Amino acid sequence: MPPGHRPGPGGWGALPRYPRSGMTERVRVHKVATRDGRPSNLEDGHVVEGDELSAPTPGQPYAIRRTVVEHDDAPEVFATSAVRAVITEKDGSILVLTDNSRYRVEVIGR
Repeated sequence: MPPGHRPGPGGWGALPRYPRSGMTERVRVHKVATRDGRPSNLEDGHVVEGDELSAPTPGQPYAIRRTVVEHDDAPEVFATSAVRAVITEKDGSILVLTDNSRYRVEVIGR
């Protein structure tokens, strides 16, 4: 079993398990764009707010435990597809790129 991973109800497609304690960032994740022809779970412009379960890391999903529930059927954890790149722009803003989408990450606390 890979370190920090446990099979979930759906098998090995589950997210890594991270403790709720420790230093995490409270973030707002803004979905900026979806690549043409790619599947989309959230509309462009959608915002998810919560606590990072881990920093955005290439090859891993970027997962946020929601602290603000934007609709009744929103799952507790929002996760992107695997991160392809994390870009810190000159103004300090953070972009997370996946195969499908682009997200802007705003750190709002710890």
